[in-house]
Amino acid sequence: MVPTPEALQDILVEILAGAAGGSRDEWRAIVGPVTKVPVATNVRSNWAIAPRGTKSQLETVQAAVEIVRAEHPYVAK
Repeated sequence: MVPTPEALQDILVEILAGAAGGSRDEWRAIVGPVTKVPVATNVRSNWAIAPRGTKSQLETVQAAVEIVRAEHPYVAK
């Protein structure tokens, strides 16, 4: 099943909160929304995020994104 952008954000937040600690609300604010992008501009995946946080938080988010993107390269909607 292909997740929606909202479901994909939930997956990222759940992984981050479980692996790195902190609250889901904190990680949701750091990750920000998942945006669907045209496949023509990024063949590997059709979603993107624009996280905001400290260098350490951004590195943690990037690691989670790579894991999630391997399993869910595309979002629906």
